[in-house]
Amino acid sequence: MKISKNPACFLSCLLLSINLFAQNQEQDRKAIDNLIDKMYKSISFIDGGSVNDTVLDAIHYSDAIIGIVDKRGIQMFNEKEFRAQNAEMFKKNKVTSFVEKELSSTTNVYGGIANRFSTYEFVIKAGEKELKIRGINSIQLVKDPEKGWLIHTTIFSDNGSFSEIPQIYLNN
Repeated sequence: MKISKNPACFLSCLLLSINLFAQNQEQDRKAIDNLIDKMYKSISFIDGGSVNDTVLDAIHYSDAIIGIVDKRGIQMFNEKEFRAQNAEMFKKNKVTSFVEKELSSTTNVYGGIANRFSTYEFVIKAGEKELKIRGINSIQLVKDPEKGWLIHTTIFSDNGSFSEIPQIYLNN
């Protein structure tokens, strides 16, 4: 293979490579935005409904993990076990509504890995009682060659254990 010594050719190839990388980054970010939007919609429900397990199964890696970091320490769960425990807790406490939404985020992508720092707020209702909590999800994603982006790990902390969310994490 002969490499061109023509500076114009080299510069054109370099610019083309940079442009393709930027396009892939943009496509990956859009795919991740859509995936995270599906996640928040799938864990939310109103009027006595429930989470959408079918969608949650489809968007999580098979061995996905969810972790909680609070004042008591660190707890890690298999994602399906976490969902089952939440469903049990919701039933026991007669939760009729749980709506979580993303307030702000930062996404970093490289190759087949990504991290989403996602500031969220949820409102949970049981009878006449309502509780509003804000927190941050640190979401690690992996890109499966066949399935695309999947959530591998979510670790969160909220203002039930820590101070209010700093403004820097609410700005975009």
